[in-house]
Amino acid sequence: MGFTDVGKMIRRKRKALKLTQEQFAARARIDQQYLSRVERGKQQPSLNFLDKIAQAFESKLLIDIPLKQKTEEEQAMDELVSTLEGKSADEIRRITRVVKVLEP
Repeated sequence: MGFTDVGKMIRRKRKALKLTQEQFAARARIDQQYLSRVERGKQQPSLNFLDKIAQAFESKLLIDIPLKQKTEEEQAMDELVSTLEGKSADEIRRITRVVKVLEP
C-alpha cells in the first residue's frame, strides 16, 4: 500500500464520519492543507501525522505502509514548510528575507 492509497483510505473514513476536511483537521489537530495534500496523494504522511489521524478516528492505524526514511534535509524542509503554512504572502516574503540574510 503506497501513501496515495493511505490518503484515499483516510478520505473514505473521514467522509463516512460525515466530516469536512476542516472539521477533521481540527479534531486531529493537524493542518487542513496538509490533510488535503495527503488525501490527494500529493504528500507522503509522516508517522506523527498518521498517529494523530488514528487518534482522531479513535482507532489504531495498523497498516503496512512502505515509508521511505527522510534525510535530515528533507525533515528540515518539511519543518520549514509546516511553519510557513497558513502565513500570508507578505509574512512569507519577510521570513524569506530573514533567511537570506542568514545565508553564509
